[in-house]
Amino acid sequence: MPQLDPSTFISQIFWLIITFLSLWFAMSWLIIPKIAAVIEERRLKIEDDVQKAESINKQALETLERYEKSLAKAKAEAANEIEQTKARVQAEIELKKAEVHQLLDEKISQNTRILATERAETMQAIDEVSSKAAALIIEKLGLTDLTQKDKKDTTLE
Repeated sequence: MPQLDPSTFISQIFWLIITFLSLWFAMSWLIIPKIAAVIEERRLKIEDDVQKAESINKQALETLERYEKSLAKAKAEAANEIEQTKARVQAEIELKKAEVHQLLDEKISQNTRILATERAETMQAIDEVSSKAAALIIEKLGLTDLTQKDKKDTTLE
């Protein structure tokens, strides 16, 4: 094997040093700076993206907070409107109840008057019928000698 021949060691070491140095310079002056620039560019882009994300997140949180405040305000307004509507409807119900009660009281008093009138007429008719019936019974029994006053007394009882 020619690389193990001691007479070529010096030339092999020379070319090893030349190759090593040329690769080292190429790496340190050309390739590594480009890689470092790409890495730095990526780092800056990532930082920029993180800052943008934080800014967007902050805006989203502010928007969410405004939304929640708006929602709470809307709920409060809706609850207030519901309470006002309930109160208005309750007042209308009470007014209608009062009107119905007044109408019913009028109808009841009117019907009571009608019943009282009809009762008086019925009682008068019963008195007349009972008087006539008593007079007929007295005639049928042959008690004609009763005076007019006695007939009247017997019909009233």
